[in-house]
Amino acid sequence: MDNRRTEVYINGEWKEINFQELKKGDNFRMFESTGEEVLDLSGSTVFHATSDSYLNEDKVWQINKA
Repeated sequence: MDNRRTEVYINGEWKEINFQELKKGDNFRMFESTGEEVLDLSGSTVFHATSDSYLNEDKVWQINKA
């Protein structure tokens, strides 16, 4: 089970939300269950959603990001 925590940047502050609530255009970050920030391949911790979250063919929540 994925215990990552997700935060979205709204009105100048980070607010915790469920990953499934992410919408196209959101800037977000994620944290592992250990509290460590999730990094992309370039070391960035902030992601930009280019799609709403959705269940992929493996029934795992996913989002397209820039």
